[in-house]
Amino acid sequence: MSNVIMTSYTQSALQTLLFASDSLEKTQSRSDSGLKIASAADNAGYWSVATGMRSDKSIVGSIADALNLGASKVDTSYEAVNSAIDILDQITALLETAYEAGTDRTTLNTSLTELKGNLQSVTQAATFSGDNWLYNTDASMIDTYTVPASFQRSVSGSVSLNFISISSSQSTLIDTQDASRGLFTGAIDADTLVDPDNPTGTPRNYYLLDVGSAAPATGTEISISEATTISELDDMIAVVSSMTDQLNRLGSSLGSMSNRIDQQVTYAASLSDTFDESISRLVDTDMEEESAKLAAFKTQQEVAMQVLSLLNSHQQSLSVLFS
Repeated sequence: MSNVIMTSYTQSALQTLLFASDSLEKTQSRSDSGLKIASAADNAGYWSVATGMRSDKSIVGSIADALNLGASKVDTSYEAVNSAIDILDQITALLETAYEAGTDRTTLNTSLTELKGNLQSVTQAATFSGDNWLYNTDASMIDTYTVPASFQRSVSGSVSLNFISISSSQSTLIDTQDASRGLFTGAIDADTLVDPDNPTGTPRNYYLLDVGSAAPATGTEISISEATTISELDDMIAVVSSMTDQLNRLGSSLGSMSNRIDQQVTYAASLSDTFDESISRLVDTDMEEESAKLAAFKTQQEVAMQVLSLLNSHQQSLSVLFS
């Protein structure tokens, strides 16, 4: 009878030890990895949802990178446009100075030529990551410059991107292939600018820069000489003023685009944090709880081992007694 009881106690202690050891191993694994659901075997539903959110977070991260790259391109273009506006203001001042009698128009034209060179340099230097939204050298110019803004995942799981864009016809200032596509290289009719209410009907086309475009502009390049008449100065000032107005609109568009990108970058960062929190709720372990379990299972394991040790000692004593 004593042997039966001892065997029962031993089996119970062994089962407790095995349970404690198995539980301790699993708890230790969760503590080490920080995950309560490390694979689909742990909980297929939560694991699937968490995996989908990790994919969405990766897409958001890629969009954030593209937004930061796009923001740099927009900011580069915006700074160049601001510089170009300042240069156009100086050109307008030179043209207005040419009205005054006795001015050295040769010197004025030299300064004008230098300003036009600066204008070309600023526009040409507005390049970031190989893209220049202001200076075109391609025979077939693209329609729009775009930056990824956000994404949408449909119920079927497909992903579509939304873009922020600006028209190349609005942003191109210099075109080395077709001069008419660039604001500074294309001809502008002064007839409709000097007196919009009473145009003569005869075009008086002026352009600011001659960059040797494959298809050059038709009209008169803006410059100053002793032969330049007052009416020609009126025309040139009107054309430069028109360019300044268009540059101001371009600057406003780029500024709005920059603001939208900044908002989307902030939103992407917040969305990424939300994904992290949501994934954590699903699959991360409660370290405080697991720590308590770890201590409890270690204690249970130690107690079971001590009980087994006592039972083995008692069993040996009985064997000696009845041998």
